[in-house]
Amino acid sequence: MITLKEAQKYSDIFFLTIKSIDGLPILINEKYYKIILDSLKFCRENKGLKIYAYTILLNHLHLVIMMAEGFSLSDTIGDFKKYTAHEILKQLELDKQYNLLDELIITANKTKDREKKVWRRSCWPEIIVSEKFLLQKVNYIDLNAQKHGVVRDIEKYPYTSYHNHYCNHKVVLEIDDIKELL
Repeated sequence: MITLKEAQKYSDIFFLTIKSIDGLPILINEKYYKIILDSLKFCRENKGLKIYAYTILLNHLHLVIMMAEGFSLSDTIGDFKKYTAHEILKQLELDKQYNLLDELIITANKTKDREKKVWRRSCWPEIIVSEKFLLQKVNYIDLNAQKHGVVRDIEKYPYTSYHNHYCNHKVVLEIDDIKELL
C-alpha cells in the first residue's frame, strides 16, 4: 500500500478510505455529515479534487477521486482531514458529546500525536489500474451503506454516490462524471 505523498507522483485515479480513529462513530447525525459534504464540495470547487464516487458512514468514508493537474493529493486530503476534524470537534463540544470527546482524548493520548484526534493517519490509497477495478470500487462504494447494514434499501440512504449514478433526483453532493474515465 502506498502513502498519499507517494500517490501524488501519479496522475491516476485513486480509491481512498478515510477512517475515524479507533473506528469511533463520530458522524452521529446530519450536522456531522454536512461538515463532510461541505468540505468535499469545497475541495471539489477550489482544490482540484475530482470525485467520481463516495459514501459516508458513521466512522469512515470511501472515495474514488483524481486530482486536477497542478493540485496535490496529499495537501488536499490533509487539508480536508484537518478542517473536518476541527469542525467535528467543535460540533461535538456544542452538542455536549462529552463521552465521545473523552474517547478521542484517550485515543490521542495513546498516540501522543495531539490533544484530540478524529481521523486515522493513513487513507490507504489504491491506484485504480483498470476499468474493471474502477467499476468494482464504484459499485462497492455505492452499496457500502447497505453492506454495513445501515439501510436495507440503498435508495433511502442519501450519503452515497449511488444516487448520482442510478437515480434521477436531487443529490446531497454533485460529483464528476464517471463517463469521462471510461
